[in-house]
Amino acid sequence: MSSLIPRATEISHRLLALAVQEGDTVIDATAGQGRDACFLAALVGESGRVWAFDVQEEACRATRAALAELGFLPRARVIRADHAGLAAYDIEPAAAAIFNLGWLPGSDHTMVSGANTAAALQAALHKLKIGGALVVVAYPGHEAGATEYAAVQNWLQSLPKKQARAMQITFPLNEQAPVVLLIEKLNVIQMRG
Repeated sequence: MSSLIPRATEISHRLLALAVQEGDTVIDATAGQGRDACFLAALVGESGRVWAFDVQEEACRATRAALAELGFLPRARVIRADHAGLAAYDIEPAAAAIFNLGWLPGSDHTMVSGANTAAALQAALHKLKIGGALVVVAYPGHEAGATEYAAVQNWLQSLPKKQARAMQITFPLNEQAPVVLLIEKLNVIQMRG
């Protein structure tokens, strides 16, 4: 029997599907095993572009392999870099960006998404077109994830209300469960230092 309540990754994909159309440019800021990049590549079609970032070479290899297996590699660019580094790339206004924070499944759990998450979120929001969606899946159920989630919350609180609006989806009966956030860009975002 399937559950009425979808998993956090399913929710994130449903939100992305609302924001992305064929031909769009999108960002996967935490490529991991390539699941989000592949989902985005299917949404944007042959005329779209996926930018996927990860700091770990293992994640970049896994993402390239997953994209290649589905025939999506020609529409994607996989870059080994900290997600905060996406600010340096000439990414045309993107329809959506996703951050699936935490660690690469099956890898070293001390290698979490990084201390630069707030800067990366700001850079991604800057790269979005007006009306674009920034989706974040955070894992506050463990110490490193809680620290990362707190940084996301602090960044959100600092955003001017006229530039973005946000919602959060939680699973209140499971304190170990992930949290899904959706941030919609409303106005031009100025990069902060």
